[in-house]
Amino acid sequence: MKVNVFKQERDAAVIVLEGEFDALSAPVTRSEFERLVNDEAGDVIVDLSGVTFMDSSGAGALVFLHKRLVGQKRALALVGVTGQPMDLLALLRITSVIPVNQALVVRPTQ
Repeated sequence: MKVNVFKQERDAAVIVLEGEFDALSAPVTRSEFERLVNDEAGDVIVDLSGVTFMDSSGAGALVFLHKRLVGQKRALALVGVTGQPMDLLALLRITSVIPVNQALVVRPTQ
């Protein structure tokens, strides 16, 4: 799993994930989410367009991030979710809680 965090305009952080978001990569990603929640301000956008596979651990990491942000009156949005990751998020009804824009992809310049 490759994780890139960018600071976007209007104080939103963008996290671009690439690869498999599963039980092996979720702990690393979750620690990056924790750092982001504690050290950064503003809303968060997670670009999942590069995620080829997601299991319940990956979905759980997104729920963890969402709950932490809501506790700080911040928002989370998911973009670029397609295929199996989108099917899983829909099956788990995460899409009814966290806003998802399947068509939008965020690739900030560094």
